[in-house]
Amino acid sequence: MNLLTRHLTGIVDFQGRENRQPFWLWILIVYIVQFVLVAIAMIPLMTSWFDQMMPILQSDPHRFDSDPQAMFRLMMPMMQNMIMTTLVAAVLFFVLTAAAVVRRLHDSDRSGWWSAPYYAMQIVSPVVMASFFPRYLTMMASMSAVKPGGPPDMANPAFQQAMQSMSMVSLINLLSFAILVMMIVFLVLPGTVGPNRFGDDPLQPPFH
Repeated sequence: MNLLTRHLTGIVDFQGRENRQPFWLWILIVYIVQFVLVAIAMIPLMTSWFDQMMPILQSDPHRFDSDPQAMFRLMMPMMQNMIMTTLVAAVLFFVLTAAAVVRRLHDSDRSGWWSAPYYAMQIVSPVVMASFFPRYLTMMASMSAVKPGGPPDMANPAFQQAMQSMSMVSLINLLSFAILVMMIVFLVLPGTVGPNRFGDDPLQPPFH
């Protein structure tokens, strides 16, 4: 309970230092809560999509072969809602963990601004997905309508635009992964022994 109280009351406390054990326990708790909330939000989205798709398949099993754009039209609202759910989850994770991450960086005598690229990418990635993925689905649908069942025409401008969109998404994801690795390394390093410029050592509090 002290762990929860400390971090819930310290959501906006960006001062001082925090050692590894309480930090990682808090991160684990937040991840579990985030996973549960996202799963609860995703289940209705998936159920709604299947409810829309199954009557179409039951009435005409070959509907999507003859009209591939219909599948993409059904997928787009679900995918957009899933991406927005991911964005909301990222914002929630930021609110609950930002101060703790900054204090953990302080413990190894690093500025809390090292966390800025990580949190920026957590917000940017879902926004980029929300922007590019619908366009990608639309392009692929138009290609399938022109050349149903065949291999993609690499000379088709729609195919090239779709690949450019996915390349941008892949680049953003790769950059996010690299920043995540950097942050994990910083956060698992032990803190400096004794006081540093951000405060006293949480493992060796000063005697009064």
